[in-house]
Amino acid sequence: MHLRITLLTAGLALWNIAFTISVPGIPLARETDFELEEQALVYDGGAGQIPIMEPSLVAFTVPLPPSTPSPKTSTEPLSSPGSPITPASATPSPLSIDTYPKSFKLPEWVIAPYPLSLKNEDRVNVFETMIEGITLASKHSPLGNNNAGIYSVASFTPSFAQEYFPRNIVSLNPDPSRLLVKVLKDVDDDVIAEVKALKIVGQFLASGRMRLQVGNAGAGDWDGEPIYEIKPVIVMLKMPGQALTSTPGFIAAKDMETKRQMMSDVLTMMCDKVGEMALEYGFVHRDNIIPNVMVIADGTTIIDINIIDWGGKYLSTIRDDVTWDDLMAWCHRRWAVPVWERGYIYGYIPLPVPVPGSTTV
Repeated sequence: MHLRITLLTAGLALWNIAFTISVPGIPLARETDFELEEQALVYDGGAGQIPIMEPSLVAFTVPLPPSTPSPKTSTEPLSSPGSPITPASATPSPLSIDTYPKSFKLPEWVIAPYPLSLKNEDRVNVFETMIEGITLASKHSPLGNNNAGIYSVASFTPSFAQEYFPRNIVSLNPDPSRLLVKVLKDVDDDVIAEVKALKIVGQFLASGRMRLQVGNAGAGDWDGEPIYEIKPVIVMLKMPGQALTSTPGFIAAKDMETKRQMMSDVLTMMCDKVGEMALEYGFVHRDNIIPNVMVIADGTTIIDINIIDWGGKYLSTIRDDVTWDDLMAWCHRRWAVPVWERGYIYGYIPLPVPVPGSTTV
């Protein structure tokens, strides 16, 4: 028993080292290790939990527990370095992106990365099937760290729909715009865990291998006869919405206060959904960056959100005794407005890593 615990601890340490090394120059917050994270307190806000650390716009009041004499109020505007909207004379508040933490420790109720929970039966025939009857269109998103691109779908045959679509979707005459295909670089426990999670949250359609064109034989990249390779893929449902920063209302907003309010509204809905899924499924989605939260909005009013990207690196199993308060305290602090504002200003795309001994990147 002690040997198993030692091996599991060592495995967690190696996993954490592999996936939490930050890229120099990117000021994005990441959780650092499997230790207790300092939790932000929450208070009851009528309809639900409201985080003490949640920033508001022009002025913010920090409500304190009943045993504390009185709340403190500040009227200092939040600083937004890199944005011309914020006055240069503004003094950074304790909730600004200047002073908000750039790294976090994992909460104690996180047990391990989700791929470590896989059983042998989870790995059986996940990518063995040859998927036919589907034609890819343009890239929906560019090359990622763990995939060779996510593609929209141009068309699929009736037999493909009959074989892979859930019966309730087939009856609705599905169209290709409802699908995405993730082309994988290789198959490992991370992508197998993603398939398992997609099935659980209801976004999975198929996984297997597809014959894909990767180039052409000839003088140019796309001259001559086409070259095909067999690639592992995941076919998934395309969730409604778009990244907050791509919504018309967010783009049209000229002041940072409105943008922050939209971020705050999305984050509140996102934390509720992350918490609900965590309590229902036993794992928590920890990669809640702006591109991974699909927003449905009417102008600047947020109507609903959908969470995407269930890759195993930032999906973690959690203890059975985790509570709603635990999840809300973590989520509202870990994904506060300053965290998203930092991502919005500086971007989420990592810089190229220099090759040792090379002067180019």
